[in-house]
Amino acid sequence: MDKKAMYKISYGLFVVTSQLSGKDNGCITNTLIQVTSEPNRVSITVKKSNLTHDMIDLSGIFTASVISNDSDFSLFKHFGFQSGIDVDKFADFTDCKRGTNGLFYITKGTNAYISGKVVQKIDLGTHTMFIADVTDMEVLSNSPSATYEYYQSNIKPKPQEVGKTSDGQTIWRCTICGYEYVGEELPEDFICPLCKHPASDFEKVTSSNIKEEVIPVGKTNDGKTIWRCTVCGYEFEGNELPPDYTCPICGVGTELFEKA
Repeated sequence: MDKKAMYKISYGLFVVTSQLSGKDNGCITNTLIQVTSEPNRVSITVKKSNLTHDMIDLSGIFTASVISNDSDFSLFKHFGFQSGIDVDKFADFTDCKRGTNGLFYITKGTNAYISGKVVQKIDLGTHTMFIADVTDMEVLSNSPSATYEYYQSNIKPKPQEVGKTSDGQTIWRCTICGYEYVGEELPEDFICPLCKHPASDFEKVTSSNIKEEVIPVGKTNDGKTIWRCTVCGYEFEGNELPPDYTCPICGVGTELFEKA
């Protein structure tokens, strides 16, 4: 069974925010859909262990900012790679404004926001589905909405190739002192600025000449397999991913995890 078929479903991606007792929080989700047009209602499903879940459950309100193709990975890291239980996600975050319901919506990397007031809750075991009347909404830009597939292909960082910088440039290392020169070609007359040895004492960095201990891709240093959530990037360590496992950050199931 090819789990990547799930990527072909036209999921949207959202930052869902709420507030309780003066504290703001938000998380990444892909579960917002319109359920009726008359009245205008949406549903959103949130994992019970998320702080945002409890805020929505108790306050009865939320705002979903629609992530666009203009977004970058930092947005996903900020709202998906850390828990609001441990950090205040809005303490130093400035790309946001408050809507008419008093909640933050995200102004950068998004194209719209939709605010809702909960009218019904459905218990799904590990998650709760909130059905809500739309109370406010606004288009922020004309940039297309980011789909799951677009996130996988264009936003999620690709693994860095050994011997390359993050932007793809070649690394040359001095075999005497370890100084590294970045560039596709090492000039023939190059002199190491640290030990003063010539270009002939440099070598192109490859997987075969890295002197440090190399941990296999997709493994931790204790040999366990890394399983990565394809929505938010959360990593689970273990030889097998439990069949009923759900991401503790964004709440998706095992079908949306892959080996790192």
